[in-house]
Amino acid sequence: MTGPGVPALRLTGLRAHAEGAARPLLDGVGLTAPPGTVTAVVGPSGSGKTTLGLAALGAAARGVRLSGQVLLDGTDLLRAAPAERAALRRGRAAHLPQHPETVLDPVRRIGGALAELAALGGAARTARHAAAARALPLAGLDPDTVRRRFPHQLSGGQQQRLALASALVTGARLLVLDEPTSGLDPALAHALGRTVRALADGGASVLLLSHDLPLVRATADRVTVLEHGRAVDHGPTGHLLGPGPPRKDTAADRHRATRELLAAEHRAPTRTGLVSGPATGPVPGTGDPAPHTAAPDASGTGVAARGIVVRRRAGDPLPVPVSAAFPPGSRTALLGPSGSGKTTFARVLAGLTTPTGGGTHLDGRPLPHRVGRRTPAQRRAVQYVHQSSAGTFERHRPLLDQLADTARLLRGLSPDASAAGAIAAAAALGLDEELLHRTAGTLSGGQLQRCALVRALTAHPALLVCDEVTSALDTVSRARMLDALPRLLAPGRTALLFISHDLPAVRALTEEALFLEGGRPVRRGPLDDVLPTAWRPAPE
Repeated sequence: MTGPGVPALRLTGLRAHAEGAARPLLDGVGLTAPPGTVTAVVGPSGSGKTTLGLAALGAAARGVRLSGQVLLDGTDLLRAAPAERAALRRGRAAHLPQHPETVLDPVRRIGGALAELAALGGAARTARHAAAARALPLAGLDPDTVRRRFPHQLSGGQQQRLALASALVTGARLLVLDEPTSGLDPALAHALGRTVRALADGGASVLLLSHDLPLVRATADRVTVLEHGRAVDHGPTGHLLGPGPPRKDTAADRHRATRELLAAEHRAPTRTGLVSGPATGPVPGTGDPAPHTAAPDASGTGVAARGIVVRRRAGDPLPVPVSAAFPPGSRTALLGPSGSGKTTFARVLAGLTTPTGGGTHLDGRPLPHRVGRRTPAQRRAVQYVHQSSAGTFERHRPLLDQLADTARLLRGLSPDASAAGAIAAAAALGLDEELLHRTAGTLSGGQLQRCALVRALTAHPALLVCDEVTSALDTVSRARMLDALPRLLAPGRTALLFISHDLPAVRALTEEALFLEGGRPVRRGPLDDVLPTAWRPAPE
C-alpha cells in the first residue's frame, strides 16, 4: 500500500517507441502523482498524453514498447509480467480512456456490468450493486434511468460518464482520466470537475490528461506540459496556467509550448470566415475546384428533416416530431444538454439510425432511411463527422488511402486527384502529410478527429454534420480549425450543422440554432436569441 510520502504513481525516464516511428512517442518523461492531489498533463494533439496515460498503468498500444520506470505504490510495473501487472493494478488503479466505447460492454446491461467491475475491485457480493449505485451519480448519471440500458442506448456524453463510473466503481486510489469532459455540456463538465477535486480531497491520486484548460485550473494541483513526447514545462497550476493571457512579466518563466496553448485559448474566434469571398485556383494537383469555390446550387432546396421521431423500448431519444431545414450555405447549431437527442437526430440525417417516423429530404425528395440504400450521390449529399472518430477508420490501412476514398468513390475523381485534395484539406487543419501515411492506431484522438473532418469535406456535401468536432482538440488545433473550416466549406452550396457544447466555437461558426431538451425542440431562431438560454454552470 502507499505509505506516507510515497506517491501512488511515479514515472521516471519513461520512454515509448512505436515500430517504424522516426522519433519516440515519449522521451524521458518523469512525474509523480501523490495521494490527495490532481496532477494534470496538457499539450497539443499528438504530444503523447494518451500514450502516457496507458503507460502509467504499465500498458501500451499494439506495437509500442515502453522503457524506464512506472512505480505503482512503489512496485515497478514494467518489470512485472503482463499477467502480474493486471493483478497489481486490480483495485488500485483505474483508467478512463479517451474513447469510452472501447471499455463498454455492448451486450451487457449497465447495472450488471458495473456490479461485475465492483467485484474485481474487491467488493463483497452483497455490496456490488450498491457500489454501482454510488458510482453512477458520482459520474452524473441517474441509476434508475440507465441501469437497465445497454451502452449503445446512451448518448456520447452519457457513454463518457458511464466509462467514468466504470473507473470509479472499483474503488481504485489511482485514477487516470483521459479527456473526461469530452462530449459533456458545460453544466455537467463543471460538476465533473467538482467530483474529480472531491475524489482527490478524499485521498485519491488523479492523473488528469486534458485539453480542457478551465477544468485543469479548477481541479489540478500541478501541471506538466508535453510537446513531441517530452515534458517541456511543469509547475503549480496557478503559476503555469494562471487565469487570463500570459503577462509579459511571467511569460519568460513558461516554455513556448505553454505560451502557445494559453495564447490560443484567449484568441477569441469570430464569424468573419462565414462571409469570406471565394479563393482563386484549384486545390494543388487535383484539377478540381477548391472546396470553397464550388458553384452555388441556386436551384436546390438543400437537405431538410421532416417530422423525425425515434422511439425505443428503453427510452425515446426523439419522442416528438423534429423538423429543420438546411438550405445551401446555411450555418446552424444544434444545441442541448448531454442526452437530449442531438446525435440521434444527426444519425437519422446521415442514414445511420432508422427513424420511427418522418425522414430526411434532399432537394424536396425523400432519402432512403438507411445509408446502404442511398445512391453515391445521396451519400455524398450528407456527410457526418462522428463524435468519436477513432472507430470509423480501418486500423491497419494508411489514413491517406481512406481519406481519398471519399472523392474517388463519391465524386469520381482519380486516385491522384483524390489524394491531393485530402492532403490540401488536411494541411489547412494543421495535419502534416507525413501523418496521413500512418495508420489510425498511431495517431492521437485529436488528429483522428481532424482526419474524419477531412474525409467528409472532400465529398463537397450539401450538408456537413459536425458532432463535437472540437472535443478532442488542444487550444492551438481548435483555433486553427475554427479559422479554416468556413474557408473549406462551399459558400452558397454546403450547409453546416454544428453540434457542440463548445459555445465559443458555436458563436464563431453558426448563425441559426435549434435547441433540444429531452428530445424535444424547445427553441429555434437566430443564434444570438437562442444561445443565451443554453447552459450555465451549476451553482457551487
